[in-house]
This record gives sequence, structure tokens and C-alpha cells, in this order.
Amino acid sequence: MLNYIMIIFISKFLHLFSILLAGGGVIGVAVIQSIYKKEGKIPEPHLAKGFRVLAFLSLIAILTMWFTGIFQTIVIYGGFNLGWSFHLKLFGATLILISSLLINIHLRKSAKNQTPPNQSTLKYSATAARIGFLLALGGAIWTFV
Repeated sequence: MLNYIMIIFISKFLHLFSILLAGGGVIGVAVIQSIYKKEGKIPEPHLAKGFRVLAFLSLIAILTMWFTGIFQTIVIYGGFNLGWSFHLKLFGATLILISSLLINIHLRKSAKNQTPPNQSTLKYSATAARIGFLLALGGAIWTFV
């Protein structure tokens, strides 16, 4: 019994830590980019490298949330049959994951080609991720509260 509780505790800890890591990375990059955009400047190369690192850490955190979330759903609730709001949460989380993958792939290609990232690609991906966040948050609140 103690092992079961400890595994759930570790899984929940990793899940919640990943939420903070992903959110911090996304918000940090967005704030810095908006400041540069308002000033009409392009971020320096070392700052752009920092953006790529934060984007990658956010992707790792999102993947961790997926793994721990699937694990918890199966172990705690016995499966994915938790209603429409849970499926809405999963849809939102899927939008976030796809957006993060697209952003990471795009930033990697841009760095490799030594070209600035396409702002349109980043804008639409970020918008999809924000919509996904609202759906995931709303679905989670409706399902688990």
C-alpha cells in the first residue's frame, strides 16, 4: 500500500512540477519576445538560443505531463471514461503538445539554417497553444472539481 501511495505521490509531483516548468517557459519567452517586438528589435543570438532552450524544456515538461497524466488516469480512475469534459481537457492538451512540437521543430530548423524564425508560424502555434490551455484548464476543472 505504501508503494502505491508513493508512486502516485511522485507521479502527481512530476505532473504539477511540469505544469509550472512548461508555463514558466512559455510565459517567459512570450514576455521577452513581446518586448523586443514592441521595440522593433530582433533578439540577440544568445537570447534566441535561450528561447530554444526554454522551448525544449517546455516540450519535455509537456511530455512529462502526458506520461504522468495517462498513468494517473489509468491507475487512479481506471481508464479514460471520465466524461466529455475530460475529453475536452485531452483535446486541449493535444493542441498544446502539437503546438510545442511545431515550435521546437521550427526553431531548430531556423537555427540550423541561420535564419530568423517565421513570426507567422510562431504566432499561430502560440495561439493554438493558448486555446489548448484554456480547453485543458476548463476541462480539468469541470472533470476533477
